[in-house]
Amino acid sequence: MKQLQRMTRILLVFVLAAVVMVLFSGYARELKSILDLKRQPESQPLDWSSGKLQIFPLSDQYLVVAGDFADFLTERVHAAYGERLKLADRYLAAGSLPLWSYQFLYNFAGCELAAEYHPQIRDKFEKADYFTITVNDQPMAIAENGYWLNANGLMRLKKAVDPGCQITRNAELVHFAYLKLAQPLPDRARVKVTTPDQLSAEFTYDDTRTLSRAIKVNQVGYAAEAGRKYGYFGLWLGTLGPMPTRQWVDREFHLRNAENDAVVYTGRLALRSEEQYTRKDDKLVPLIGEEVLEMDFSDWQTPGRYYLQIPGIGRSWEFIIGDDAIGRAFYVQTRGLFQQRSGIAKTTEHTQWPIGADHKISWRGHFAPNDLQYSVKSGCITNAAGEAVKLTPFEMVAATATDEALPDVYGGWWDAGDFDRRPYHFAVVDALLSVYLLFPENFSDHQLDLPESGNGIPDIIDEAAWGVDVWRRAQNDAGGVGCWLEATSHPKNPDPVTDTQRYYLAQPTCESSLEYAAYAAKLARAYRHCGATEQAELFLASARRAFDYALDPANRQVVHFEHPKLGKLTYREPEELPGQLLFKAALNLFLTTGEERYEPYVNEKNFKAALNVCLNTRPAYYLSELAEDERAFFSYTTRYRIQVRQAADKYLKSQEELAYRNVNWPLDHGFFLNLGWGYGLPLFKGSAFIMAWRTTDDPKYRDAALLLVDWMLGANPMGRSLTTGLGRVYPIRLLSLPNQVMSETLVDPMPGLTIYGFTGRVHYNALNMIYMLNYDPRSDHNFKGCHLSLMPHQISGGREMSRDDTAAWLAANLPVWRRHANLEDYAVDENEFTVWETMAPAAAAYGALLKPGWKPPPDWKDLQPVRDPAQLPGHIYLP
Repeated sequence: MKQLQRMTRILLVFVLAAVVMVLFSGYARELKSILDLKRQPESQPLDWSSGKLQIFPLSDQYLVVAGDFADFLTERVHAAYGERLKLADRYLAAGSLPLWSYQFLYNFAGCELAAEYHPQIRDKFEKADYFTITVNDQPMAIAENGYWLNANGLMRLKKAVDPGCQITRNAELVHFAYLKLAQPLPDRARVKVTTPDQLSAEFTYDDTRTLSRAIKVNQVGYAAEAGRKYGYFGLWLGTLGPMPTRQWVDREFHLRNAENDAVVYTGRLALRSEEQYTRKDDKLVPLIGEEVLEMDFSDWQTPGRYYLQIPGIGRSWEFIIGDDAIGRAFYVQTRGLFQQRSGIAKTTEHTQWPIGADHKISWRGHFAPNDLQYSVKSGCITNAAGEAVKLTPFEMVAATATDEALPDVYGGWWDAGDFDRRPYHFAVVDALLSVYLLFPENFSDHQLDLPESGNGIPDIIDEAAWGVDVWRRAQNDAGGVGCWLEATSHPKNPDPVTDTQRYYLAQPTCESSLEYAAYAAKLARAYRHCGATEQAELFLASARRAFDYALDPANRQVVHFEHPKLGKLTYREPEELPGQLLFKAALNLFLTTGEERYEPYVNEKNFKAALNVCLNTRPAYYLSELAEDERAFFSYTTRYRIQVRQAADKYLKSQEELAYRNVNWPLDHGFFLNLGWGYGLPLFKGSAFIMAWRTTDDPKYRDAALLLVDWMLGANPMGRSLTTGLGRVYPIRLLSLPNQVMSETLVDPMPGLTIYGFTGRVHYNALNMIYMLNYDPRSDHNFKGCHLSLMPHQISGGREMSRDDTAAWLAANLPVWRRHANLEDYAVDENEFTVWETMAPAAAAYGALLKPGWKPPPDWKDLQPVRDPAQLPGHIYLP
């Protein structure tokens, strides 16, 4: 019998090998036929007319001319390799060409043409005499010029046969010429810019109507009662350096009514900051690249629509002063969470970015629901010899997956650009419920236009419940729940609706159940506060069961499983429960029930653990329960309030130190440049301002939080909102798989997604795809590779800079707030987001700052996406 089994296995191996050989030989034949189609010669003379110029006036003497050559390069690719790509499209559709090979063919075609033409475009844009400027039909000389380049996403190449575009591993580069005119422009001057390549753009300069991107404001608006309201004036001009603004100090600026252009307030420009520096390896690193002036209009409180105007410069984006300013930010940001919901169809009744229901069924898994327990250091996973091993969560998910369907386990929020739902998402629940319980008068039903609106429950609670109810339905009969739904890999299909990849439910550990108990109890308390007693009792009963399960040592999980390479492995849950979770769960259960049995766990040891987490790895909201009633656990409440106030006072100093009034470590601190994965966004740290305001009633903390809102929504060095759909210049291309699917028909991304934005360093793929073109050869696809510099000649001196030289120059000279690389999938920690790191802290802050009783205007729910990229100011933004 054993001999027969052995022979059967050998025969199966031979059959599989034969199948692979047949498939490979077919693929090799198809690939050869594609590569046999050689590049076609270019028609001469070359037609550059599909390139586009866009003028960004900065003042009566400074212009920026942006060159967008995306369409031009697409034409060049199809002229050179159209027949090759047509065949690739057909073979892919027939199933005879693998997707990865198909992608390489588009990548390499794009790269080859980009490497040929981008250096030419750079050389043109670096020369002042490439541009001819006329003012009222009379020539105008250029006194000085500078240059820079930037990406506005990944290169999209129109497919040769199929509809739609192929996203390639190339940057869609925009070239910027910074031009100082020899003479200031007269008011109402007609300005035209032309090039020898028949490209042109024009505008009429009017300093009361011409938008200047050098004026930065909160592009949504300011609370009327905000004690501090500022606009800023300054810009970085690439190789020209900072725009010289000091000459404008003490000149007038005007606040104008947007309805009739009337001047309602006049102030004087003041110097806010010259260039600022931090240190890296004992070397100074520039932060902003600007001379920053400020415009203080704090005294103006009359609601309305306004803009700032500087004579001789221009005007700002229009903004609101009034309750709808913070209201708009709260509405769009929190509805971004609704757009991230899993397991529910987002229909046109509630959004104009509709998408069907996804992942309505989950599957039983047995993996650990804590990503920190997969390291060797944790010692949780051991091999047969008892030695600790390191795994990825994907590996344990695959090794412990079952075919047991769980039809009731769906919901939660997509983590980020992908579709897993994780324990970290309890931070979303915590943030939303914290601000509701601390500021209940701010929130109501029908406030967010959700599917649940009209149920008599404040919408913010409904949104928080979406992140808890999935786990209540996953809870087992004993009370345990594993709060993680994960697949065996990152998504293979970007469309969540058609994605068939299975998502597995984690093992119900004591730790995971304890964490769930904390938030289920907190949700029950919020329900009880708003009078939803039935829902309160449902979640409270579930929280009690989870807490009891967590405390029973008999429920400590041990999982034996087989790894394909490491053999037999064992996962053992740690014996000791995390003190911060014990404190938070027991505190919430006690505050909700008043039952004394939870008090012993609200002790000094567990409090210290929770206090250590608060404002380090979690926002200040983590212990907001202690601010609900100062009489409960007075000692802990007092110490928490002291820590929050100390943190807030520290950040107040940082806010005054930084030019655009965001918050960070001190300039001379070694951690200043640790901005990645959302730490560069201010509203995580800014939670200290919200909690200090709530616990002291001191308006300086509210004003400080509102200044961070300004920074988030455009009053920052890049003049760019960090959240889609908020303001005018907001992210268009970001790492969101559903957005990539929608982008075939909707260029305007789903509103309410807040990107990471910055990392503090020059991203290695920015080095390879923006400032250089570095691609290794691939002989099987006849790609010779590419290694060339796109750095300005003013920096390189005309020589070909090496990768190391380029990296060193950028690290020392490129201002930190100019380092954002819009490369989507290839700069994840700058272009992705998460519901818990970037979106929830902002939603909570905006909610806390709302005017009590605020309601959105009825027409907001009919917000329509912009379909023309030319109508999206954020499509091309200044570096």
